[in-house]
Amino acid sequence: MERAVDADALRRASVIAAFVLCVAARAQPPINDGDMLTGTLRVVHTTHPNGTGMKAYQLVSEPRMMPPDDEFCAPGNAVTVFHLFTLTEASERQLEPLLGRRVSVQAVELFCAQTAWHTGDVAVPEWKLLPAD
Repeated sequence: MERAVDADALRRASVIAAFVLCVAARAQPPINDGDMLTGTLRVVHTTHPNGTGMKAYQLVSEPRMMPPDDEFCAPGNAVTVFHLFTLTEASERQLEPLLGRRVSVQAVELFCAQTAWHTGDVAVPEWKLLPAD
């Protein structure tokens, strides 16, 4: 009998925690072009459906809301994985030593992922690395 009470209490606590997290994510103002992103930097090696190998740098952050006018985002869903485009060797060299670390970037331009070339929830084709705190 005691186990059932503990299980019920755990279930209620889980539901409350999930609700609080959803409300907190929705309460944030949407992220826009020019805003700051902070999170852990990682690199992902994957293959595009056409067979082309891909190396993508991703910033994994706390859940953020996207503007409601971005038709590729599911309305009301917070995003956490931001694909930082590295179109030059210089941008790769800038990120490579920071892998696994917490970094901040200014997302000069961003939009919800639209194709298989976009490896995160959000594509960030233009960004600026911000100084460490």
